[in-house]
Amino acid sequence: VLKHLRHLNFTNNMGEQVDFDEFGDLVGNYSIINWHLSPEDGSVVFEEVGHYNVYAKKGERLFINENKILWGGFSKEVPFSNCSRDCLPGTRKGIIEGEPTCCFECVDCPDGEYSDETDASACDKCPEDYWSNENHTSCIPKQIEFLAWTEPFGIALTLFAVLGIFLTSFVLGVFTKFRNTPIVKATNRELSYLLLFSLLCCFSSSLFFIGEPQNWTCRLRQPAFGISFVLCISCILVKTNRVLLVFEAKIPTSLHRKWWGLNLQFLLVFLCTFVQIVICVIWLYTAPPSSYRNHELEDEIIFITCHEGSLMALGFLIGYTCLLAAICFFFAFKSRKLPENFNEAKFITFSMLIFFIVWISFIPAYASTYGKFVSAVEVIAILAASFGLLACIFFNKVYIILFKPSRNTIEEVRCSTAAHAFKVAARATLRRSNVSRKRSNSLGGSTGSTPSSSISSKSNHEDPFPLPACAERQRQQQRGCKQKVSFGSGTVTLSLSFEEPQKNAMANRNAKRRNSLEAQNSDDSLMRHRALLPLQ
Repeated sequence: VLKHLRHLNFTNNMGEQVDFDEFGDLVGNYSIINWHLSPEDGSVVFEEVGHYNVYAKKGERLFINENKILWGGFSKEVPFSNCSRDCLPGTRKGIIEGEPTCCFECVDCPDGEYSDETDASACDKCPEDYWSNENHTSCIPKQIEFLAWTEPFGIALTLFAVLGIFLTSFVLGVFTKFRNTPIVKATNRELSYLLLFSLLCCFSSSLFFIGEPQNWTCRLRQPAFGISFVLCISCILVKTNRVLLVFEAKIPTSLHRKWWGLNLQFLLVFLCTFVQIVICVIWLYTAPPSSYRNHELEDEIIFITCHEGSLMALGFLIGYTCLLAAICFFFAFKSRKLPENFNEAKFITFSMLIFFIVWISFIPAYASTYGKFVSAVEVIAILAASFGLLACIFFNKVYIILFKPSRNTIEEVRCSTAAHAFKVAARATLRRSNVSRKRSNSLGGSTGSTPSSSISSKSNHEDPFPLPACAERQRQQQRGCKQKVSFGSGTVTLSLSFEEPQKNAMANRNAKRRNSLEAQNSDDSLMRHRALLPLQ
């Protein structure tokens, strides 16, 4: 048809010549007519409002006088001729089933998507670090969260960490100033210094968990925390084990002296800590922790956290620390009957209980939290365990040093140590006496006796020998103390006297061997016997 139109021309019924150009378009001029309603009779009036000239230049062929146009016959406002209204920015066109494509509904863009144009057919997705605004007309940067130094929670944790560092430094200063006093010496002065240093490291390591996580802080904070706590627990373990070995050894040998030596104590602490160092090195080499931007927890927030790399390595780090704490708890329980000046058992036991409670509670709390609260939970656990160790082990000693100097004397230490030696010797000798008496009873003879000494005992068959303790601590300036011990139904009085060597050496040598022990048996039917007990 197009081929024939190019060569077609004719005259229409109105006598006008009709021609087609080479493209098959009509060649001619057109008048643009607008239908108006006559205000007189309402008839239709044809009003020319423009023209189209095909022979004019491009851009000038069409001319319309919009002021003459009337819509609906009389209105100048363009009527709405679509099936649906235009969709505003922030929405998209949605298809209505059973309706033509020009009929649609406006659907809000979902969260994370936006549209910035009218009648958008689809919403665009925001970049990874951005999120849609409230109207979904644009994207804004996501909120970034971590345990910051400036937020109230971070400030509170920082203040507690600084308080722990200050208190530990204060205790270290007190121990350094009173380093030659009996209590400081009795608690193994050198290991106490190392223990306080490790507590300083524990409090300081908690600060690595605050602030925006970086790769270097993520790789430093867990090893710093693990090594500091193992160093702390190792010092407590070696201190307790050393005192226990000293008091349980009947005859000190060269092997015991080597075991008690300061160099070997530090070697044991180093070996226990070295195992933790090896765990941390393997962890950092195989699966090092790193900073991680977590987009999955909440759509509008980016949580900057530390990806630990290997939860198994973290479990080994905490597990080894708890293992040493359990061993330390065992030795502390065994040493519960040592002399009071040397006996830290109840304080160490309570500190280990606090340690276990804190870290057992930490595991479910760590697993159930997310985001910045993971770091907060671990900081709280570190601070709670550190304060428990510091308070239970050192605050009582600092109180005695500063406010009870009468209890920080050599006589106090000698009194409790000699009382412990008396208790051990009395228990062993009375046990031998009971065995000899039972053997003599079976042979029909009299009760056996032990070699004579300056200590005498009258007691019943029972063998409960609790640890003696000084009854009058306020009279330590008198160079002596008396101690009473209950043996079942009887009572034992122990008299110990100490003199300064330079004042009365001869009286001091005689007083070391002069101890009296009297016990009255409440059961008259039992045989009375006398056991002579040496006090070394």
